[in-house]
Amino acid sequence: MFNPSLIVLQPTAFCNINCTYCYLTNRDDRRLMSSEVLDAVCAKIMGRLDPNSTATLVWHAGEPTAAPIGWYEDAYPRLRSCTPPSVTFAMQSNGVAIDERWIDLFRRTGTQVSISLDGPQRFHDARRLTRSGQPTWKLALRGLKRLQEAGHTPSVITVLHPQGLDSDREYYEFYRDNDITDVSFSIDEKEGHNTRSSFDSVAYKPLIAAFIARIMRAAYRDQFPLHIRDVERIAHILTGQVSLANEQVEPWGSIVVAADGRVSTYSPEFMEVIAPDYDNFVFGNVLDEDLDDFANNPAFRRAAAEIEIGVAACKLQCRYFAVCGGGAPVNKYCESHLLSSTETDFCRFSVQASADALRSFLSDKRLES
Repeated sequence: MFNPSLIVLQPTAFCNINCTYCYLTNRDDRRLMSSEVLDAVCAKIMGRLDPNSTATLVWHAGEPTAAPIGWYEDAYPRLRSCTPPSVTFAMQSNGVAIDERWIDLFRRTGTQVSISLDGPQRFHDARRLTRSGQPTWKLALRGLKRLQEAGHTPSVITVLHPQGLDSDREYYEFYRDNDITDVSFSIDEKEGHNTRSSFDSVAYKPLIAAFIARIMRAAYRDQFPLHIRDVERIAHILTGQVSLANEQVEPWGSIVVAADGRVSTYSPEFMEVIAPDYDNFVFGNVLDEDLDDFANNPAFRRAAAEIEIGVAACKLQCRYFAVCGGGAPVNKYCESHLLSSTETDFCRFSVQASADALRSFLSDKRLES
């Protein structure tokens, strides 16, 4: 038995849009995960989960709605038959193809949906484009609205734009006016196909922290229930509501299965990284190997040892470790080419900036009281 918290399955590597910061290396590949791969996932992964597992299975990496609905009609019964009852199903989508048929599938399968939507139109449309170079904001917002009208409360992931950091009011009003109450902020990370980030200076850390804190103040002032997941996760750790957990530094804390059956662990984005010394972070294929084989793969053992060194170094050096747990190995490798390194730009602009925003917000509340 094993007990990951995150299982990422890739129905297809294909994506129906063309974001300028996309990290996917095979987004033109239209092949679907075969029934043989699905059956192997059931037998070798889902069937070995702890019976009380509360893992989240996410359809992701490529655009999941690029796979036909009929494919999911076959996949869900297969997976449900071998999956512990407490496992939840989710999908990360760009939203452009979501219609009543998809919403019916989500309802029948109990699938939670998150939409990638980069805030106000001018920031979203600057980088999230169709394959013919057209904007996608209206299409994504249409998908969001369809979900909301059907009774869903989709979460949103927003990749920030450097030029938007002084437009916090515009972002906040976008979330408020569109009834978006659950958002996570990210940056365009340097990883996989995306070889550079627009956040290329440590000077962005205080700007991001201030941006998030101002949005929190605006929501508090309006009594609008905006949940910023990055901040609330830290608050829950600090108040003891949840224990510190970082599945990205735990062997098999997360597991990724590509459409062709290739398997990776640690950071899900490792599947898109070219790293010959680690077999490109592919530790086997579910079609002809199982978990024991993956764990004995020399590339896995080397990666595991170096990631452990990096986590130990983070614990010694970083004052944010108590709310981070050792960072994201994929960002360490893509930024420094060392799994054993410590602080990354991703750390600074995600965990650290969110922690600083929470501290700033709480300091204001103390002064007001």
